[in-house]
Amino acid sequence: MNKLYFILLGSIFSVLLAAIYFWCIQHPEYDLPVLLIANSLLCLLSVLSFYMLKSKLKNGRPQAFVNGVYGATLLRLMTCMAGICLYLFINRGHLHQASVFAMMGLYIVYTAYETIALSKVAKK
Repeated sequence: MNKLYFILLGSIFSVLLAAIYFWCIQHPEYDLPVLLIANSLLCLLSVLSFYMLKSKLKNGRPQAFVNGVYGATLLRLMTCMAGICLYLFINRGHLHQASVFAMMGLYIVYTAYETIALSKVAKK
């Protein structure tokens, strides 16, 4: 499962990377570097939370896995919120709201993938 998880995660990362790039070429008002950084950061957080949850699965208690999922989701959400606050602080006069919503869309994609994939692992 480790190998499949990382292959699918890499595929999601690559597809989102290409989609962000081509979307920003078509719509230059979007902030390309910020979206690329957000995509990379969320992918790294998915890898980190995978190892965090993998250790919780070895514990054997179902509550540990559920707490790990909550912790990983909270970690990702707080990192996204801190990144958005930093983006708002740096670009006070040049805020593009659609870029902020795109960052939260990336959060939803990575959270959904990780929850589905790790729930399958927990069933086994």
